[in-house]
This record gives sequence, C-alpha cells and structure tokens, in this order.
Amino acid sequence: MRVIVVGAGIAGLGAAYRLREEGHEVVLIEKDEEAGGRCRAVQWHGIWAVTGAFAFLGAETNLIEQATKLGIYEPGLLADLTAAHRWNVLVKRGKAVDFGAFDMTSAAKHPSIPLGEKARLLATLPVLARQMMASDPHDLTSALALDDVNACEYFRRYSPTFVDYFLEPCMGMFCGYGEDDFSLGWAAWSSSGRLSWAGNSMWSFKERGAGHLTWSLQEHFAQDEGCDLRTGWTVDAVHHDTNGVRVRAHRGDSAELIAGDAVVMAVPGNHVSRLMPGLDARRRDFFDRIDYAGHHIVYYLLDRPKGELLDTYVLPAADGFRRTGNLRFTDLGNGRTFAHSQWKDWGCRQHAHASDEELLAISWSDVEDAVPQVRGTRVIDSFISKQPHAICKRPKGFIRGLKDFRSLGALPRVAFCGDYLTNSTVGQSHWSGLQAAEELMAGG
Repeated sequence: MRVIVVGAGIAGLGAAYRLREEGHEVVLIEKDEEAGGRCRAVQWHGIWAVTGAFAFLGAETNLIEQATKLGIYEPGLLADLTAAHRWNVLVKRGKAVDFGAFDMTSAAKHPSIPLGEKARLLATLPVLARQMMASDPHDLTSALALDDVNACEYFRRYSPTFVDYFLEPCMGMFCGYGEDDFSLGWAAWSSSGRLSWAGNSMWSFKERGAGHLTWSLQEHFAQDEGCDLRTGWTVDAVHHDTNGVRVRAHRGDSAELIAGDAVVMAVPGNHVSRLMPGLDARRRDFFDRIDYAGHHIVYYLLDRPKGELLDTYVLPAADGFRRTGNLRFTDLGNGRTFAHSQWKDWGCRQHAHASDEELLAISWSDVEDAVPQVRGTRVIDSFISKQPHAICKRPKGFIRGLKDFRSLGALPRVAFCGDYLTNSTVGQSHWSGLQAAEELMAGG
C-alpha cells in the first residue's frame, strides 16, 4: 500500500514506522518544519528545553521498543527522572507540601486534608477500586460506568480540600485541566492505566530530552527511501472513497494533490472534521465535540543562584492561581538558575490573542506572585512555547461519545490515531499510531 500519514506527532510517527516495517510506502506530511508535535526540544542557552512532553512513563514498553529499534535506548543516553518528578503543592500561598505520588494513598497521607475528610474519601475507595480493577488500560471505554459525573464535583462532596489541594493542582500541572475538564470515569481509568503502563518510574534522554525520540524518528525517515517526508506542508483537505484517498496540500505557493491507497489521520481530534469534508454526520459529531486544553510552557534564565527556592511549586486555583499551574527551578551552578512555568487552559484561553511579549510579562508576574523571593531578580532571557491545543479534555460524557464513535466501525482506507482515542501520555499516543497502522494493514 501507499499510505499517507497526515500529522507527524508521536502518533503519526509511530504509524509511519510500523507501516514501513511491513514494507508499505509512506507519505508523511507535517505542517511544522520539524516533526514531533508536542514532543520536541529546542537548544536554548546550552540547555535542551522541551516544548511539550517532559518524560516517558516507565512501563510504556512500546516506547522502549521504538527507541531500541532506532538504536538510542542505551544506558549512557538515558536519564532516570523518577526522583525529579516529585512536586510540592503551595497551600494557601504559604506552606509547600510534598505531593508524594499521584494516587489515593498519598492523598490519605496529605497533611493538609482534615481527618474527617480523609475518612469520607476512604468511603469512595470501593467504587473506584472496582472500576480500576475492571478497567482495560488500552480501552478508555471500559470506564463508561463512571462517565456521567465530573470528577471534581464527585470528590468535592467528600473532601473539598482534596479537590483544592490535590486533584485540581495535579490535573492543572500535568494536563492544564480545569475542574470541568475530566470525568470520574477518566480519572479512575487513567489511574488504572497509569499503574498498568507506567509502574513507578519516569525516564527520558540526556540530550534533547523527550524530543530526542521524535527527532530520531524524523532523521530515520529522512534517510528512508520508502518514506516521502514532507515537513512544512499544510494539508487542506482529505478525500476518500472506495478507490483510494487524495490529499490536497500546499507549501508556500506550491500545491499538490497527493494520491494514495489509504490515509492515517494523525492530527488533533478537533481538526479532523475541517480536513475531511466528506465525513459522515455521526463521525463528524464526535470530532466536533472534542476540545483541547492549552498548556503553554515559559522558560527563564535568571541572574541568581537557586538558593532557598524549592525545586518545584504546584499552584492551586483555590488560592487564585487559575492561570499558572506550576513552577520549577534548577540551579545551573554558575550563579544562574534555569526556571520554567506551565500555564493552565484557563490562562491560555483568557490571553489567546496576546503577543509573546505580553504573555511573558504576565507569566513573570505570576512567578513573582507565587514566589515573592524572586522579586527583583533580573531575567536574562525568556521564551514561551505556546500549546493552545496540548491535551484532549475528557469531560463527563466523553467516554460515551468515544464508545459510540467506535461502534461505527472502521472507515474503508481511513484510520485515526491520537491522544483523544486513549490517554495523552507519549506512550499511549504512540500506541494509538501503531494500532492505526495495524488496522489499515488488516483491512488491506
């Protein structure tokens, strides 16, 4: 087959690699000049600054297998980030409390949650445990039973403190989510999925961080005569029928109609309907309901040693931090400190039309507000990686919509992949690409 893969994020790259393994010809189209989507890195003041994903989950073995095939999974190239991914939540703008792990056991030990609320939280465990035991970590629809209630709404009945100083800050930090952006079903399933996929470890690469994987895949495809890699090309429309697929794309003033036997749609779910004018009404309805959380990352080079600053601060919306979700500080050992902050979706939307300069000024004011010790510090340099469509939201009703979408079956010559079909980790997004390739090959 000649397969056109639209989108060279980690899902599209995974699909393209699997198809090439089986000898299929691939045309890989990416609108940016570099592949990788939200899993990339840039060189900045001698530091590899990732522009999206920070780490890989330890038991996502498909990533380990992919890195091994590329020849980059070697001890000297790897970084164990397990210890580095411990976070402190800033409670009531004063006390920093260690999060511990992101599970109910750690919540039960959280010193800021009153004993009465902890007891009420324990009463929720049997329902959640049953769902977690029944969950298939590869299938979000296995959590349909708890899809009809918002997670924060549910837990607030039992422990407002747990929501304000554990659940919301955790989801805001990792996903940019607000309180209405994820259902109880997804929260329970993702906990089960994380236990099954991740174990207790996180890792990355010493060079380029998480972006080293997608950079290596791009380098691989650039040398592969069976892959027509087209970065900097924008797809305008995808048409499909029983005879094949046709993709209209352009780069600058150059336009082309690219023909193939099949297509993998590896773009964010909320872009699919626009690109596929011939999509049927029921599938279009599913894609039109998909929304993404923004998750900007701002980097700073500070003219000061880290000193008394903690490594991390997670900022709760309950204390007024609706825009910035977390801060991290790393001492460079030369009198300077490398820092970054990550925004929640609320802030990204509120300032959607602001310039980069305006966003940088707003972001630094949030840093000074959260950590007054940095006031007066000279910011040597800063830049922002804008991610307005970073992570798929899973509000109540999302899982049912996904189940209904899957019940429609496969489209001839078309496969879909991306985080909206599973979870938003790098490994699960990559796995969705592998599944899309397998689906096309089975149908071909």
